Amino acid sequence: MTRRILVVDDDRQMVRTLSDIVSLHGWTVDSAYSGEAAIEAVGRQDYDAVLMDVRMAGINGVEAFKAMKTIRRGIKVILMTAYSAAEIIAEAEREGALRVLAKPVVLPALFEMLDQMTQGLKPVLLVADDADFLSVLHTALEESSYAWLEVTSLSEALTALEEQAPLVVVLDQYVNGVTLGESVLAIKRVSPGVALILCEGESDNGDQKQTEPPPALIYATLHKPFPPGKLIDMLESILER
Repeated sequence: MTRRILVVDDDRQMVRTLSDIVSLHGWTVDSAYSGEAAIEAVGRQDYDAVLMDVRMAGINGVEAFKAMKTIRRGIKVILMTAYSAAEIIAEAEREGALRVLAKPVVLPALFEMLDQMTQGLKPVLLVADDADFLSVLHTALEESSYAWLEVTSLSEALTALEEQAPLVVVLDQYVNGVTLGESVLAIKRVSPGVALILCEGESDNGDQKQTEPPPALIYATLHKPFPPGKLIDMLESILER
């Protein structure tokens, strides 16, 4: 099966490097050096994926993605950025970007994501150390045909983000004593565009309020106990758009 990708960046050397690497991984690669050129390319060709920088001269990556969606509604776009601007990342997520990857791009994660896209997998990373809670989530995900990864510590979660490129993280309120704010910030540093769903219960930690993460970093919050179907609905809204 031929898989075709469009690589877009106004840094021509970056385009050449990424194109060569992705080509070696079995993809047919087209190149564009501006948002405007990328939109024209999408008008001519139906791509399996678009890998595009956010910050470019002229039309930026998010604006180009919006225009691409008017041409090909189901287009799958992965954005890259060397800047951790929360508002830009949040806008890209709202518009339906598949992921926003931090530069320099971790290549194993990129290849894993591209493979998942073509295989139709829907990966979810579960981060929790409560066995009963994980069991409930497993059942819900399995019944809805979702693939998932499970880790019980923040360090394992960060490794999984780099190596497996999950599209969604479901994060329990407390994981091995690490505060919620610390966990969220660490996850977003590794994977700025991952959709993060928090699972919160009644807090018995008076200092917890002082470590709450910025709301812009959170896709949604579920308050325990919650019906598993509510999580599935959220996943559908993220992964099926």
